[in-house]
Amino acid sequence: MALKKIHEKDFHMSAIRITQSVGLGGVNTPADVKTVQTALNKLLKFLPGTKALAVDGRLGSRPENSKTVAAIKQFQSKVVGMVRPDGKIDPNGRTHKKINEKLAGLALLSKVKTPPIMPVTTAFWMKTAYAEVGETEVAGKKANPRILEYFKASKFWGPDDSGGQNAWCGSFVAWVMQQNNMDPVKNAFRAKEWINFGKPISKPVYGAIGIKSRKGGGHVAFVVGQSVDGNYLYMLGGNQSNSVNVAKYKKDVWDDFVVPTSFDSLSASLPIYTQNASVAGSEA
Repeated sequence: MALKKIHEKDFHMSAIRITQSVGLGGVNTPADVKTVQTALNKLLKFLPGTKALAVDGRLGSRPENSKTVAAIKQFQSKVVGMVRPDGKIDPNGRTHKKINEKLAGLALLSKVKTPPIMPVTTAFWMKTAYAEVGETEVAGKKANPRILEYFKASKFWGPDDSGGQNAWCGSFVAWVMQQNNMDPVKNAFRAKEWINFGKPISKPVYGAIGIKSRKGGGHVAFVVGQSVDGNYLYMLGGNQSNSVNVAKYKKDVWDDFVVPTSFDSLSASLPIYTQNASVAGSEA
């Protein structure tokens, strides 16, 4: 069930309050540091790879090496969208407000009564994704109607499918997931927003959504396989050299992988890819 609105009551009941700044260059009173550490522990789903913090109210003699500061920076990068995370939370500042927004969302989720979710063991959405291979941009003022459907799924307003300002990899993923009755993330046309989808996994598997950085933005695509030596991933994505195709990428360029919440990634695998693929090219 998608959350349509965070009620004011839920927001205030879950919100944290700090009296002074916490983090690099902050005042760091023990009570405020403990408050932040507790909040970040509740938001670990947004911080893949981060282990629960010790709630001790301390940043140590060298805060720049503190696990708490590292978690703050990751939250600022992954959730707040800061290009240069400063590792500091100011009372009622941008990071503080975003923490409270996410805490309120979790509070509302805890109130929603849903039936037990049976684990999904097959990446059924990949049939939809593969069927789109070959869709490509149309040069000039005209646009591929199919790509405009991708835009609609991600709520992107662009009327043209070409040009860097109309990058559509995130819109393609949004359309595929929507066709399979899964809600895209907010601002799904932005590739890096897909870090907030479903749940993170530590290793890629067939059907997982991979997210990476690129000059001027990010890129998102579906994992379909790996090379024999394990050094490369084959990714099915949109806007890869201006079309939907399977392209070969260095494995280490991918930052994160996510799957639907109900997907049992432990039962999934990463096959050796032996079909035709293009070499990774432009994504803008």
